[in-house]
Amino acid sequence: MSLLPKLPAEQQLSCENCSSQRHAWFEKCNQQQLKSFQLYRNAQCFIEAGNYLFMEGETPRAAYTLQDGWAICFKSLANGRRQILSVAFSGDYLGYRTDMSVPVDYSVMAMSTCRICTFSEKNIRQLLLKSPLLIENLIHIQEKQAAACRTRLTYIGQASAKQKIAFFLINILEKLERRGMDISQDIDFPLTHEDVADAIGITSVHMCRVAVELRKAGIVDCRHNHIQVLDFEKLSRLARVVF
Repeated sequence: MSLLPKLPAEQQLSCENCSSQRHAWFEKCNQQQLKSFQLYRNAQCFIEAGNYLFMEGETPRAAYTLQDGWAICFKSLANGRRQILSVAFSGDYLGYRTDMSVPVDYSVMAMSTCRICTFSEKNIRQLLLKSPLLIENLIHIQEKQAAACRTRLTYIGQASAKQKIAFFLINILEKLERRGMDISQDIDFPLTHEDVADAIGITSVHMCRVAVELRKAGIVDCRHNHIQVLDFEKLSRLARVVF
C-alpha cells in the first residue's frame, strides 16, 4: 500500500458539508454528531486512477470512506485473472474488519481520481465506544453488502450474459441516481469492457459482442468510457428477469 499524502487543512471537506455522508458510516448522524466525529478523522487524501488504496494480503490498520470517485474491489485468482466483487462510489466504507490485524482478502483500486477519508484502527474503536448509532450503521452496511453478494451470486450463476450485463449496469445506474446524477444523460463510465467482464464472470470477447447487441437493439450504449441508456425500461426489464 502506497502512502497517501494528507491534504492540507484548507483543501479538506468538513463532515457537515460532505455530500457522501448521506450514504456513509455517518448516514444517520445529526450535525452536532458529525462535528464531533470529524475530530477522529485521521486524514483526507486523493488517489489517482490506477493506484491502489490497499492490496489483497496487506494489513492496513485503517478503514476508509470514499468521498468521491469510482473504485473497484476485487480478488486476484490463481490463473492470473481477477474477480471484481463490487464497484465503490461516494459514501462506501472500505477496508473495515472486526480484527484490524487480519490481512484484507481483497484489493481496492481507483478507477478515477478519488477523494478518501481515513480512520485509524484506534480512532474507529473510540468512535464505536462513543456512539451506539455508529455500531448500528456498521451492522447495516455489512448486512447490505451481504445481501448484495447473495444477489450477485444468483445472477452470475443463473442469468445469461446479456442479463448479467443489464443487471450490472442497472445496479450502477441506480447507485449513481441515488447520489444525484441524472442517468438519462450521457455519463462518464471509467470501466472498460474487460472490467465489466471480470465483474460478471464472462470473457471480455463475449462482453464486447453482447455490448454491440445491446447497442444495436437500442437499449444501452456503453463504450469509450461513457454510458448512455437508450431505453431504460427495456434495460431494467432485462436485468430483473431472473427474479
